Amino acid sequence: MSKPAKKGTKILIGFLIAAILMAICFLCVALYAKNEFNKERSWLPLKYEPQQASATELPDNAPEALDYALCLYDDALHGDSVEISCRTDVDLGGDMKLPFADADNAIIDRIRSGAAGAVQALYPTLSGQRAADVKEAELPELDLDESDVLEYVYDAESLFNRKGEYTSDTYELVFKIDPAFENADEIRSSSVYKGICEALKDAMTVNSIDPDAKEVEICFCVDRLTDQLQSVSIARSYEITANVTLTDAYAALGRDGAREATVVLPYKATEHIDFMWYGLRFTEDYLEQKPGDIITLPLQINVNSAAVQGEDFTVDYEISDPQTMQIDEDAVMTVNKTNDVSDTEGVKVTATLTFEGKRYTDDIIVYITKLDKATTGVRFWEDSFTVALGKTVALPADIRVPVNEQSEQRSEEEYSLLIEVSDPAALKVEQDEKELFATALKPAAEPVTVTVTMKCGGHTYTASLPVTVTEEAVGEPEEAAEIPVEAAADEAEIPVEIMEETEASQND
Repeated sequence: MSKPAKKGTKILIGFLIAAILMAICFLCVALYAKNEFNKERSWLPLKYEPQQASATELPDNAPEALDYALCLYDDALHGDSVEISCRTDVDLGGDMKLPFADADNAIIDRIRSGAAGAVQALYPTLSGQRAADVKEAELPELDLDESDVLEYVYDAESLFNRKGEYTSDTYELVFKIDPAFENADEIRSSSVYKGICEALKDAMTVNSIDPDAKEVEICFCVDRLTDQLQSVSIARSYEITANVTLTDAYAALGRDGAREATVVLPYKATEHIDFMWYGLRFTEDYLEQKPGDIITLPLQINVNSAAVQGEDFTVDYEISDPQTMQIDEDAVMTVNKTNDVSDTEGVKVTATLTFEGKRYTDDIIVYITKLDKATTGVRFWEDSFTVALGKTVALPADIRVPVNEQSEQRSEEEYSLLIEVSDPAALKVEQDEKELFATALKPAAEPVTVTVTMKCGGHTYTASLPVTVTEEAVGEPEEAAEIPVEAAADEAEIPVEIMEETEASQND
């Protein structure tokens, strides 16, 4: 009877040892997790910043926008650091009126659809030619004035997403032009018209045409970081009425066999003009690296194709703290050590392109730290803001608070927000859940400063925004409580986003 007892004791001791080992493992994991959760993390910029304040200053009226766009077009046509490419797309689709039997109309319609490529080939094309070598006659002359513009369309918010994050370096200015702007005589005398008549001579002779412009739209795509024109598209839609004399074979297809006929055809031609500017640019606003990292810099270099093949250009780099890194000729950066300057300052890298006797430069900030990335804090993503009298709008605020990585729950009790207004009689600022709303109460001679202070994890983060109160709208101030959060954010089109990030800290 003693043997079974000894066996049971061994099993019990085995379970106890296993339990103790498991407890030790859990304890080690818990201590490691606590250390990771509480360890210091670096403070880095919250989001991408436009390199020019003008990135948000889009013209909001047709005369100013047209003048701005035409100036950019002229600069592009006469620039000494730009290449030009152009092509034209032709669309012959749509309803047509022909004097043939219905069955033959269907056949001709298929032939006409396939002819778009042949007509497209009649338009001049350019591929990467220097602007100085392009004859002005090869590109359209945009002799427009504000009276020619029927409608001007722009989207100021296209630069930012719904979180207020900067997302695009370009935007489009679209002008709907009065069709009367089109000159029928120029169309009749164009090489394209003559080419079409030549292509049709075996089937018919074109006696006359009457091009009726139905719609003209011009779109300018602008790079707001450089104020350079990237492309222009000019879309022209016509209804063309032509008097033709058919050959005997084609006349036989007609309903009455007559040789004289009138045809009505839809016609759309879209000219695309693309500009490639010489220069270089970092495609990221900053980098975050650790000692020992080896990466290729996000650098875009634009020179003509012949220079690329012959490598007839040089790129040099200047580093504000040379001991922290080195960069080779292939733009590969090797990080040596943590920079001595503070994490918030970073190391400035300046790249310089030398090409055809000209120099082009751009900068990027490299943050080098052994700490993990974190973005706890508060800031405004606009330099200034305007509120019309009597209106309540969302402020462009960005508030980031820590999140518990284990529970994935935001520790809201661990931070507090203090809002201070320099002139509370003129402007009232309230917090609605995680958003800030400003109500303009009365005119103010000077911009009202809104200061937001966040305390989190024993540290303090502060941001200020000057707000101008205008008299564009006069009336009783709207009560913020009467405006649903979603509706207010939609009306202002500048939402406030609370970004959930990992818990972090920063020295005051």
